[in-house]
Amino acid sequence: MDAFGSNPFRPGAGRVPPELAGRDAILNRVGSVMAQVLDQSEGDRPMIISGLRGVGKTVLLNEFVRTAHDSRRWIAVKIEAVAGGSLRRSLAQALFLELRKLAGPADQVRERVMRLLQVFRSFQLKVDPSGTYSFGFDLEAMPGRADTGDFERDILDLFEELGATARELGLGVLVAVDELQDAPKGDLNGLNVALHTLGQAPRPVPILFIGTGLPSLPAVLADATSYAERLYDFRSLGLLSDAETTEALRRPAEARGVHWDAGALAIARSAIGGYPYFAQACGKHVWDARSVADRIDEDDARVGIELARDEVDRGLYQSRWDRATPAQRELMKAMAVDAGEPSAIQDLVARTGKARTSDLSVSRNELIKNGHIYASDRGYVAFTVPGMADFIHRKHLD
Repeated sequence: MDAFGSNPFRPGAGRVPPELAGRDAILNRVGSVMAQVLDQSEGDRPMIISGLRGVGKTVLLNEFVRTAHDSRRWIAVKIEAVAGGSLRRSLAQALFLELRKLAGPADQVRERVMRLLQVFRSFQLKVDPSGTYSFGFDLEAMPGRADTGDFERDILDLFEELGATARELGLGVLVAVDELQDAPKGDLNGLNVALHTLGQAPRPVPILFIGTGLPSLPAVLADATSYAERLYDFRSLGLLSDAETTEALRRPAEARGVHWDAGALAIARSAIGGYPYFAQACGKHVWDARSVADRIDEDDARVGIELARDEVDRGLYQSRWDRATPAQRELMKAMAVDAGEPSAIQDLVARTGKARTSDLSVSRNELIKNGHIYASDRGYVAFTVPGMADFIHRKHLD
């Protein structure tokens, strides 16, 4: 704790900020759907939330799962897709922890979930044939259910059994997957087909699926299965407005009796540019830089913003720059000319002195694979992190 009280701001990946400014619409929408799933014991349309890095997608997922767990009326799991990884393995690990809670000492409850545990056993044995997952008692796999090794068929069997058991227990099921664009295409296809099949039932089981990822995620899902564009409820998470940025800074401070001068807020808003991640970093350093306990003035704002910019430069932007090859850096420099707006591949060819668009293909594809850029539209690319172009201008362009 500093001399003027504990700092309310929380910079960092996935950390819940003290004020979820500008996210009321999505919070209310998901809250309403969750209440409906429980009230009707029936599933709803799966949801996809996409946006740039650092705009709060993971924060929202964590909040949804926390709310579900706090209510004690949900079987709720959150996993993160990893490039080259397996959704099956991640789901098996996360569901095991949740299902172990159901497989408690109460014999009556155990009997009601035994079939589900057997189906889960079939599902997880394809990941872990040695059977190291244990519920504390002997459990045989369910023959013919979730045991084919085909993710599409097995995940459908598991979801159907999971949802049916949840309905019997008066619960809902929340499955949250972060960074979904990194999942293997085959797993995405299987997931799409399973969710589509669940939704076509006369009375869908009470499962709510929420996936998050980069702005390219809707296109990635559609590439895996053509009807994905009609399957999901797509929501986009953008930058904060000036008013929302003000609330993100002002409310946490005022809750601790600290007032921002109007000029200080204006300076902070201009520096933050609506980027939620940077808003928390600025709030933290400005709070620590203030010279008066109950007030933040323009000088405090300027000092804190420079400290925040240095921290974010070193931790967020420079690490991405360092991981890039010289050829990839040349491409990013060419993109920085567009000041954060999407860059046309044809313009990048000219700026880098190449002869053909194919000359940039390797660097482009590697940068996309590493999550530095994404295909914002056909023939265009953009940075996945707001402020990357500004960083390159300040640090790496003459």
